[in-house]
Amino acid sequence: GAHTAAMPIDQVPYASLGGTKVVTFGDVAGSALPGTNYDGIVFSGGASFAERFSGQDNTPAGAFDVLSGRPTDPLALTAGPANQNLSVIHYNSSQGNVLAGLGPVPGTIGTGAVSMLFPGSTAQFGFQLIASNGGMATLDFFMRDGSLIDSIVLNPLAGDFYGFRRDAGQQDIAGISIFNNDPDGIAFDNVRYDAQAVPEPGMLALLGLGLAGLATRRRGTAG
Repeated sequence: GAHTAAMPIDQVPYASLGGTKVVTFGDVAGSALPGTNYDGIVFSGGASFAERFSGQDNTPAGAFDVLSGRPTDPLALTAGPANQNLSVIHYNSSQGNVLAGLGPVPGTIGTGAVSMLFPGSTAQFGFQLIASNGGMATLDFFMRDGSLIDSIVLNPLAGDFYGFRRDAGQQDIAGISIFNNDPDGIAFDNVRYDAQAVPEPGMLALLGLGLAGLATRRRGTAG
């Protein structure tokens, strides 16, 4: 069900997400079903995608990936086994490319886990869900150090737009893992996130000693 305002992550209308990057997967190769297979990390729209995060366990149940465990610090993506990672599918002429996780059983498309890592941390996140047939999906929101911010279960799934925002606008969502048990499988498009160009460690380096050191180097160069 929908999260209430007391929770760390609020479910909000996709249309309410503002000032964010949109990943359409139009910048990577896709093809008609079963799609273009990617055994490694997929880079698209500034974000990166793979099956899971390093440190997470994948213990499949039938045709579905099931993720558990805490990711290692710092958050980093890990691809699934060959032909069990991701596929980019050219869905139709109007939708274009969509991203699907490949399941643990050959030929299972959309039943695999999908994890996404953002270049900086974001306060909001959304996506268009493609396909789906009344199953459920678990979304785990992680900070850069791998700690869990919140876990949300979407049930039942419908082909729709979903939006999420941190309760107090904290810009600390570094990555998200999604796994599902939908009988038809699911795919993703129009992934939205904050276009924060500089990750936190870079911001910290600009403060204090980092800034002083920069000024010193500049003076030395000028002299």
